[in-house]
Amino acid sequence: MSDAFVPTHEQLAKRWRDLREMLIQQLDMFETGALTLRSNDVNVSEAAIADLKRSILDFDALISGGS
Repeated sequence: MSDAFVPTHEQLAKRWRDLREMLIQQLDMFETGALTLRSNDVNVSEAAIADLKRSILDFDALISGGS
C-alpha cells in the first residue's frame, strides 16, 4: 500500500487556476515589455509569449476534460 498523495480533480483544478493566474501575469509582463527573456544576448520574449499561451491553452483543455 502506497502513502503517495493523489490529488482529486478539484484539487488539481484549483492548483491549475492558481498557476494559470501567475502565468497570465507573467504573460502580461512579456507583452508590455516589463519582462524580457534573453538567451545568448537575443531577446526571446516573443517565443516565450507563444509558449506560455500554448501551454495555458493545452492545460486548460486537459483540466476541463476531467481526466
